[in-house]
Amino acid sequence: MKLQKEYIILTAVILVLVLILIVSSDRNKMSYKLPKIEKIESDSISQLEINTNKESILIQRSQDEWLIMPQHYKADPDKVNEMLDVIRNLTLTELVSDKENYSRYELDEENKIQIKAFKEGELVREFFIGKASSTYSHTYIKMAGSPHVFHARDSFRSTFEQNVSGLRDKSVMEFFQEEITGLILSGEFGSLELEKQLTQVEPNLKEQEAQEEGEVTPPKEEEVWLTQDEKEAKNSEVNSILSKLSSLNCDSYMDEQEKENLKNPVFTIIARGAKDYKLEIYKNREEEEEYPALSSENEYPFLLTKWTAESLMKKPEDILKENTED
Repeated sequence: MKLQKEYIILTAVILVLVLILIVSSDRNKMSYKLPKIEKIESDSISQLEINTNKESILIQRSQDEWLIMPQHYKADPDKVNEMLDVIRNLTLTELVSDKENYSRYELDEENKIQIKAFKEGELVREFFIGKASSTYSHTYIKMAGSPHVFHARDSFRSTFEQNVSGLRDKSVMEFFQEEITGLILSGEFGSLELEKQLTQVEPNLKEQEAQEEGEVTPPKEEEVWLTQDEKEAKNSEVNSILSKLSSLNCDSYMDEQEKENLKNPVFTIIARGAKDYKLEIYKNREEEEEYPALSSENEYPFLLTKWTAESLMKKPEDILKENTED
């Protein structure tokens, strides 16, 4: 009985100590004043540095675009703007730990992501990114010069989990579809050349009746795509090709040295507008789902997905209307 009483007393003492420890910890957090983060405008940032234990990436502003240095690759503007938004709006909400148990928060040397933002060569913000919180409403971070771990508002680690290949701008051709007046397709079948023309549309019954009653209505016109021998193409097929070409993104880039090996394209598309926009597609590699390609609007060789490439490589029978085919 006496032993049981001692156990009860000991348990009560332990519970009181734990409670004191929790309350003391909460008071320490409540009394801790979060460091003030000076506001910076994203437009003033001229350079970003992203460092991990695997790779270091330097991104530099050049007029209206961002370049990955030292290769001078164009960076994806949307991805860079997401990073700038995080840096500009970085907000600490709570002290999480004043102990250096960084692996728990993926802020150790193996997992942390170091971010540096510069304005005209001057370092204006530096911090380290760990994992997202369990609720994905916060991210664990550490500010440069401080050993403490904080909660930062929002989940943004994935925004900075980039490599050079993933951060490159995948746009390989871009133009206004409306400016295109000619289209040339070349492949195993030979060459198919189309020209955009405007033809007058016959008035419908209602419009005819209105004209008979003396109403003046301007003639309507529609676009048609014709071959040199007046065969008509399906507008839907031509527009589908031009729509893809006008905002064409590659799947990934090839090694630059491989450009020399790309000869004799299996399919070529030339869209004629203010200038000629040319896409060359080459034979895909065995057992691979991507097609090597070159664009007149991008100096680097790249890969198109099988679906994208094959949706562009149309034959005359796919494009010409049945009543105009040979």
